[in-house]
Amino acid sequence: MAALVSDLPVERAAVRSGDLDWVREVISQRYTDHVPRVRGDVRRFGFRSEFAAAGALSVDRVSYLACMAVTADPRDTVLIISMRGGGFDVSTGRQRCRVGGGEALLLPHTGLDMVQDWPACEVAQFPAEAVTRIAEQLGVAPADFRFDAMTAVSAAANQRWLATHTYLARLLDTAGDTGIPALLLTAAIDTAAAAALSVFPNTTMSVDYVAGPGRVPPATVRRAVAYIDAHAAEAVTGEDIAAAAGVSVRALQAGFRRHLDITPLGYLRRVRLDRAHRDLQAADPTAGATVAAIARRWGFADLSRFAADYRRTFGRLPRHTLHY
Repeated sequence: MAALVSDLPVERAAVRSGDLDWVREVISQRYTDHVPRVRGDVRRFGFRSEFAAAGALSVDRVSYLACMAVTADPRDTVLIISMRGGGFDVSTGRQRCRVGGGEALLLPHTGLDMVQDWPACEVAQFPAEAVTRIAEQLGVAPADFRFDAMTAVSAAANQRWLATHTYLARLLDTAGDTGIPALLLTAAIDTAAAAALSVFPNTTMSVDYVAGPGRVPPATVRRAVAYIDAHAAEAVTGEDIAAAAGVSVRALQAGFRRHLDITPLGYLRRVRLDRAHRDLQAADPTAGATVAAIARRWGFADLSRFAADYRRTFGRLPRHTLHY
């Protein structure tokens, strides 16, 4: 029986390669132009991918057998990465973010720099137009829409995206020889867009917000986050953060719990741990750099606790990063 005209075929490709130039070309075709560099012995580089796409929706199961430094150009699609192992350290403009296994990451549309630390991840890509269209239905004009952060607003929201990715991957995986009906594919893209709007901080989350007793709007939390990011190297207190955000300490704590599922000081500690990680990656132990000095630079006086937190976050001891 012939396929219906409205059915869209599913393109599939499973590849393994140790050729960095070939991998760069493949990834550039699928996502955006980028420049990858292997940190370490390039002869040990390896890449694996299980890719599927139908129309404007694609999913990819990717592993890099290396630590990679990547500079990527802007894109006009939504790209969300679900980490299975390893880590991503992403910076773009004033935004910086580190994610590990079990966390979802929304890559900004702008150009960005990444350190991919032996990542194993699942990637979903779909049109940005689907997001702005649904955002407009929620009261935000396309020109006013933006995502405000790269990670989920809470642990529960993070799990919601992981479940959404599983749905998208299963939809493409179970499509028959005739492909996927266009109507079903459109619905899947809209589902992905709606999930992204409910998971990652964006301007639709503050539409029609009415503050109640003890309630803190997302914009206030964003002010506090910006203050922490800018002053993480200083002796910052909870009172300092609350004053910068214009609310009480107690209200800010409630706002962080509600919107970010973490306390303000917990977020400060996470930022400092990320900065210490980057310093360890960039430091030269032969020039006298030590774990203790870098830890103290970022306010970690208890080295044993620092090492434990670092290993729990990055999957290795800080001395291993320093001497890699």
